[in-house]
Amino acid sequence: MMKGGRLFNPIVVSHHFRSLMTFQNAPTSIFSFSQIPALQSDPGPKVRNSNPPIGIMIKYYTEMNQLNLAFSCLGRLLKEGHRAEAVIFNPILKHLCYENKISEAAAIINQTMPQLGCIPDVETYNSLIDGFCKKGEIEKAEEVLHSIISKGLQPNVATYNNLIDGLCNKGDIEKAEEVLHRMISKAIKPNVVTYNTLVDGLCNKGEINKAEEVLHCMISKGLEPDVVTYYTLIKGLCNKGEIEKAEEMLHRMISKGLEPNVLTYSILINALCNKGEIEKAEEVLHNMISKGIEPIVLTYSTLIDVLCNKGEIEKAEEMLNSMISKGIEPHVLTYSTLIDVLCNKGEIEKAEEMLHSMISKGIEPYDVIYPTLIYGLCKKGEIEKAEELLHSMISKGIEPDVVTYHALIDGLCKKGDIEKAAEVLNSMISQGIEPNIATYSTLIDVLYKKGYIEKAAEVLNSMNSLSTVNL
Repeated sequence: MMKGGRLFNPIVVSHHFRSLMTFQNAPTSIFSFSQIPALQSDPGPKVRNSNPPIGIMIKYYTEMNQLNLAFSCLGRLLKEGHRAEAVIFNPILKHLCYENKISEAAAIINQTMPQLGCIPDVETYNSLIDGFCKKGEIEKAEEVLHSIISKGLQPNVATYNNLIDGLCNKGDIEKAEEVLHRMISKAIKPNVVTYNTLVDGLCNKGEINKAEEVLHCMISKGLEPDVVTYYTLIKGLCNKGEIEKAEEMLHRMISKGLEPNVLTYSILINALCNKGEIEKAEEVLHNMISKGIEPIVLTYSTLIDVLCNKGEIEKAEEMLNSMISKGIEPHVLTYSTLIDVLCNKGEIEKAEEMLHSMISKGIEPYDVIYPTLIYGLCKKGEIEKAEELLHSMISKGIEPDVVTYHALIDGLCKKGDIEKAAEVLNSMISQGIEPNIATYSTLIDVLYKKGYIEKAAEVLNSMNSLSTVNL
């Protein structure tokens, strides 16, 4: 295409724009893009291309979640006299529907586009169908499909795939199969995505046998299952506890020349761990690493959790260190599991080290970790440290719960510091946290044992009225 006497190569322009987006901020990119000589206004007669390079910018901005800039580009395109086409609007509509702004997308399709003399195409309506399906509004999606047909447009495989996906997400597999037969009757061939969606829907309902039938059906039609197909089936089998079948499916997948991804291995490791087959799970882990597939947080966390539950703390710590050495940042739940087990074993120092380690990595402990450690410290008689941790917890904006306060009150009572225990009890009452019977019982019990019968009676009365205790 010639513009201003120069040859316009869309690939070159696209590459130039991508480079600008990498090194410059978005508004500057618009300016720089407009300075390319091949894109400057034609001094000759005003013959406007209906799909100018600015359409590339609209597409990129929607992909970058910069919808305001995409609309600015659209405004500029129209201001310069370019003819609006569906292909220009489609990226914006797709993004609006993805963001669940269906009514805004519908307004553009039904009002803005017709006013500009722009005729929506199948892709335009596909975005709307996908949006309604993701919201679970299948009837509205069906209405859009009928509208497409009434306008003389031919729905494509993506149209039906969106509907099948929506129905499967609602668990309505029968209707999804009806849509499949409907599309076949209209000579629209289902693709791998169509069958994968049905396989996923059936697996989610636990109908693995039917899902396998769909697998054989797609193969009989000359379609090769992909990584997603096998992952979905392996996940379904694992969820049903059919681990051996899942392993067989994994081997079948590999024999077909398909490389399982990290999620496929992780789901199998998780299932083996849940079954207590740790050695097998570790074998799968080593196997995936040997194939150059790096485990993810989920993979390690699952193994660490099971090792902790089995009391194999050293192995769990080794796994944590291996995870960190590979540059994989443990999740807060990974640390929580280890800290909990260490506290239960009385290894408080190690638990504290782990807490400091996670904080140094910028991972903020959450409301379960602090109570666990406070309880562990109190159990060991390290009340001062427990109090320090309580103050640290509060300073981070984490509200202690009744369990945390109870642990501290219990620890103080065992130490014989009744006055401080009463102070903590009063503090929790003043913060609107209602002590439980066990908390009151702990304080009453120690007062009785020490011979403070009247004080014990006072605490009993305060329990009934939920008032502060004066000791």
